[in-house]
Amino acid sequence: MCDACCYCLGQCLEVVQGLPDPVYSRSAAGSSAIGVHVRHIIERVLCVLEGMETGQVDYDCRARQRLLEESPAAALRALESLKARLAMLPTEANIPLQARESVHPEVQPVAIASTLNRELMSLISHTTHHLALISLLARSRGIELAAEIGKAPSTLIHEREEGNRDRQVPDSEPG
Repeated sequence: MCDACCYCLGQCLEVVQGLPDPVYSRSAAGSSAIGVHVRHIIERVLCVLEGMETGQVDYDCRARQRLLEESPAAALRALESLKARLAMLPTEANIPLQARESVHPEVQPVAIASTLNRELMSLISHTTHHLALISLLARSRGIELAAEIGKAPSTLIHEREEGNRDRQVPDSEPG
């Protein structure tokens, strides 16, 4: 799971490294800046890493650091640091945690039993979702990203399998 999270953060690094500063921090019409999505990814990962120390992951308790939204250099440093911290996690990550998050604006936050593995899986899905949005925002500004950025692992596997099937030669010619 940690390797998969590092893979996602590696995609974030690739994206941020390839963007001009104004594209990273400037909002597009009707949408958030790419930097806002990157900051959100960084802070969700931080919630999990900090939650390991206390046993409670609180996704509502994020710093919402504007510097991460505005400075690609700050985001790159944070992403590199998070990758290093994730790489040091135990491979058997079935550590019990409690996850807490607001799920409706009119209701108190919900807390549920979880594990580090489950939260890492959630981070992978969440990060992939935000990378898909980032990819759309970048492309709308004329910036091409690698085709796999923002695609779910299951989609990439499916596309690879479909591509392999398309390249297979039939055993016999039709009669």
